[in-house]
Amino acid sequence: MRLVSLSILGVTLALAGCIDWPDVPEPEGSVTSDAWPRLQPISDLGAAPTGVDTDLAAFRTIEQRAASLRLRAALLRSPLTGQDSFDRLRDRLSQ
Repeated sequence: MRLVSLSILGVTLALAGCIDWPDVPEPEGSVTSDAWPRLQPISDLGAAPTGVDTDLAAFRTIEQRAASLRLRAALLRSPLTGQDSFDRLRDRLSQ
């Protein structure tokens, strides 16, 4: 039985290697069609292209969101020693 299964698998793999694969075009936004996005520091997000801060409130909102995400990441990296520490972490994250 095992020999039959292995021979069927071998024939299937051999036949799969003989077919012509369809020529599919690259999808938009794929790694090969576009360059990777450029990462910018958070301090540059609030500035207009001319260098003048046009929306200081939006920039402060971005800074506050980044600070809260950094705090959440630090909480998630904290070691858990037991069920009590896990429950405390879950309570702090749900706030």
